[in-house]
Amino acid sequence: MKLSRGNIVLCKIPMPSLELKVFKLRPGLIVSKDLNNKRLDDVMIAICTSNILRSQEPTQYLIERDEIAQAGIKVPSVVKCESILTIKKSMIVKILGTLSENGIRKVNNCLKDAFSLD
Repeated sequence: MKLSRGNIVLCKIPMPSLELKVFKLRPGLIVSKDLNNKRLDDVMIAICTSNILRSQEPTQYLIERDEIAQAGIKVPSVVKCESILTIKKSMIVKILGTLSENGIRKVNNCLKDAFSLD
């Protein structure tokens, strides 16, 4: 499976509330650069959730309207750029879809805010 930055993937995520011993299937956005995605056995993802209550925060990007289908998800969701994980590629079940170029630019801004890179 060829993984690229901007892919929304369905992956096995360790649950922090269960001491990282239990895994659940969750969508995530690949945020690691493509050079690393090709050469390493792991990828960096930002967690996605359908809980959009904090979607106005500068570290969250809301996937909505036409972008929902392109991303391969079923309901409006946020990319939580303050919640980044490194996971093994073997934990990825499948690619659901891809963010738009505009969506990726907005996620870049959310990541800059989350890591205080401005």
